[in-house]
Amino acid sequence: MSKIKGIVVLLMLSVLSFNANAQNTATDFSSMNYEVQFIRTGLDGTILFKIYSYGKDDDQAIANAKSDALKAVMFRGIPGSDLVGPMVTDLAALETHKDFFQTFFGTQQYLQYVSISGDGSVDGDDRFKVGKRFKVGVVVSVQKGNLRKLLEGAGIIRSLNSGF
Repeated sequence: MSKIKGIVVLLMLSVLSFNANAQNTATDFSSMNYEVQFIRTGLDGTILFKIYSYGKDDDQAIANAKSDALKAVMFRGIPGSDLVGPMVTDLAALETHKDFFQTFFGTQQYLQYVSISGDGSVDGDDRFKVGKRFKVGVVVSVQKGNLRKLLEGAGIIRSLNSGF
């Protein structure tokens, strides 16, 4: 009987864990449910990389890719690029500046700093069905210079010339 209870508990935890991971919205700025692959540094303070994001369909996954791209630059960094570490190094800033991040992602201000490269279509090799969700890979361009200025102006990060 205790084995059955244990199995039921494990199943419930699995379902709860899957539901928590399935919620990938722009306002969930702490979500790290994406993968990145650096392509190159662009002109005028931009960075180009492929991001794999999840959604209930291709359109939602592409929309999530835009917010996830900004989350990657701000909170994780882009391995292989000149932005290996995150812009926001103090994760307490998520709580300290919670209103800023909720407004930034919730009102879609982040769309000013990211764009999908190309025509926005998803290559067949970059589209996967994962359970009931879709994982798509799209190439994005993030204006990291302008984003840095915004975060510095909001007092979330220090400017590069402020010293240590």
